[in-house]
Amino acid sequence: MLTSFLLLAGCSLIQGLMGDSKKTVSEADALLKAGDLSGATAMYDAALAKSPTDVDLAVGASYGHLLMGDTAKADSILAAAEADAKDKLGDVKLRRALVAMQVGDLDKVKEYASASGLPVGKLLAAEVNLADGDRDAAKVLLDAVATTPGEVGSTASAYLQLMGDSNALVGGLSEAQALWAVGKRKVAVRSVEDLVKAYAETREDGADQLLLWAGRAATVGETDISVNLLDAITVPPAGQAWRVQATRAMNACASGDGATCTSMFEAIKAIAPADGYVDARATAAVLLAPKDGAAAKALLDGYSGDAVARALAETGDSAGAANVAADPVFKKQLGG
Repeated sequence: MLTSFLLLAGCSLIQGLMGDSKKTVSEADALLKAGDLSGATAMYDAALAKSPTDVDLAVGASYGHLLMGDTAKADSILAAAEADAKDKLGDVKLRRALVAMQVGDLDKVKEYASASGLPVGKLLAAEVNLADGDRDAAKVLLDAVATTPGEVGSTASAYLQLMGDSNALVGGLSEAQALWAVGKRKVAVRSVEDLVKAYAETREDGADQLLLWAGRAATVGETDISVNLLDAITVPPAGQAWRVQATRAMNACASGDGATCTSMFEAIKAIAPADGYVDARATAAVLLAPKDGAAAKALLDGYSGDAVARALAETGDSAGAANVAADPVFKKQLGG
């Protein structure tokens, strides 16, 4: 549930660690904002070479290499920083857990997240335990952070509520949620149909969960599961009728039926919120691209933003993607 926002919090965590390295971090941040990821990373690397024990610089350098896709370099920099991390060791360990998440090494994710001692690290380790089916170990960690203010505590409490349900199927939904959170998305979707249907029978937010998982199933190409979950929704959640139809359109795209997908999106354009509509259309284009690149590009014609850029990149149109991207780093990567 929680891990997706962690990888997006890189700059804020770097800023939070700043000590004597404020000037380098500030200048590197300016380069990032200008879209110069390689320049920012090179600045961190050069500063770190002169001050190899500076944890702030190590965090910045590792983050740059992570964004550039060099996970081995990112982890090696963090590993070298541990000896001098002192009170920042927990942050460094958490960073190593996030790098391991990118690699898909869940054993390392659990090891480093637990070793961080941070509430968010304990939550992440609990999610790995749940994904492995070890509810007892997960519960110990979740109990420890359930009263933490903010998203960490609320997420832990939500897991505990599912795990404590008298209906074993509802309890099993906690493991599916954790599988999705740690990146085992197809496994999560393939396990969830009966679980979320059981949940929906007794919960007020049942339709929300059915729609959530139907959308997730669509994004990983599990169209049969997605359709079954959509069909189980008797009344769409308030204001979400457009999402039901958008998800059906995604399933059409995932099946290679670009014409039906496009016509379904056009039918809901007037009732859908602008941002959500564009994101859904871009997701559908990503699903369609491997089967019909031309139709996927047509689905994106006239739209812009990072989601659209990512979808265009999936069709092989890097130049077009760079033209519509909003994030300067992403734009430069696409144009580079």
